[in-house]
Amino acid sequence: MRRIALASASTLARRLESWSSRCLSSMSVGQPTPETHPHLMGVGELTPGFSAREYAERRERLAQKLPPHSVALLAAATPACLPNTVIPYPAYRQDADFAYLTGVLQPGCVALVARGSDAADAAFALFVPPRDKREETWNGARVCANAAVAFFGADEAHIRGPGTAKEILRRLNDARLVFADEDALRDGHVAAALQTFARRLQQNVIQPLRPLVHALRWRKSRAEIDAMRLSVQSDIEGFHAAMRVSAPGCVERDAAAEHERAVKRRGADRLAFPSVVGSGAGALVIHYAAMDAVMRADDVLLMDAGCERAGYVSDITRTWPVRGPFTSAQADVYDAVLDCNEKCVAAAKVGASLGELHALSVRLLTESMRDLGVRNVANGREKGAYAKYYPHSVGHWLGMDTHDTPSVSVSTPIARGCAFTVEPGLYFPADDEDVPRGLRGVGVRIEDNLAVDPETGAVEVLSANLPTRRDEQEALLGNLRG
Repeated sequence: MRRIALASASTLARRLESWSSRCLSSMSVGQPTPETHPHLMGVGELTPGFSAREYAERRERLAQKLPPHSVALLAAATPACLPNTVIPYPAYRQDADFAYLTGVLQPGCVALVARGSDAADAAFALFVPPRDKREETWNGARVCANAAVAFFGADEAHIRGPGTAKEILRRLNDARLVFADEDALRDGHVAAALQTFARRLQQNVIQPLRPLVHALRWRKSRAEIDAMRLSVQSDIEGFHAAMRVSAPGCVERDAAAEHERAVKRRGADRLAFPSVVGSGAGALVIHYAAMDAVMRADDVLLMDAGCERAGYVSDITRTWPVRGPFTSAQADVYDAVLDCNEKCVAAAKVGASLGELHALSVRLLTESMRDLGVRNVANGREKGAYAKYYPHSVGHWLGMDTHDTPSVSVSTPIARGCAFTVEPGLYFPADDEDVPRGLRGVGVRIEDNLAVDPETGAVEVLSANLPTRRDEQEALLGNLRG
């Protein structure tokens, strides 16, 4: 492969900032630009809140992680459609790794980052679909090869077609190792090139790419945490809307609808995942999806909901009485979970791990269950003893995906730039005779979103403006309901 030095972050920034309106209008970018969407993006940004410089720096860091004479190959996410139709559903969402490295939010593209003997000897190539007037009439404009270079900062760009596999293979001539994942391997052009490449070297030369990219994504920049903060703010507005309408006689999905409407009015692009809005028995189901029950006066309502804004997500859970205040038994369960939440948040420091936080949550909730009179949990540290009432982990990494960077173990110490959740919960089945009668049928989860400042290491609770203490929550509910 002819080596083209990976364009530096500063070079790309100057290139993008120097564009004229005439230059922009002469090519198809296929997604918002500072020219077309100035209400969303500033000059020099590839996606809202993220500069060309930041994307270039991400590729530079990937090149540094790649071994000498290796290539990383990524394919854009495949669009989904409604069954038996060609109607796209849900709205297209780019693969997070592909979006992180390229800023391209469209289907049909392949990205290649090739490293030579050192990280400075690297190139970034984009393969883009051919322009198709009929396809674009139905589904919108797509990026052209000129925009792949001028806007997205590719060192070279190519139109996909019959010769694409050969073109990719030509760029593997100097490679000894290729990093690619399932999405790339399912792409016909990529698969054909890699099969020939592997036969040529007669050894296992294809390695997974995701662990390398996840290691980069795991530590967020300040711009990424700022985007997450905006997503959380939108999510909080959605919770306010749901709290406002939650009352005896309200159907659960009505509260979910109010949340979705509010987050989108506040700037969110979509929900991060299907919302969980469960009252009564529904609060005991971790991923409750029906949302068809009518709220009753004595129920608690558990809501787990998040949204995505500028490519980054939130994931918050709150539990509140349908018609307050909590009953005495509900308050006992709630306070046990809140105590666990607060102590785990306090313990969430640089150097600790999510695994250690989970162990702490198990100990605290086990002690609380024993104090509440729940039988057979006194030795809750034994395998499975607590899981009947606390079946999930206390938290997960958070970022571009709700369960972000799964290649990074929960045993990895929390570091600067990390973002994660803390979400203890207790769920007592209505028919469980080991649980005191008054506690049966009560489910409570309290989930906060945390981020570690990439420079100072200070831990910020991004969701702190949505109260968790019962008195503050009751005051908020009173204000919202008038």
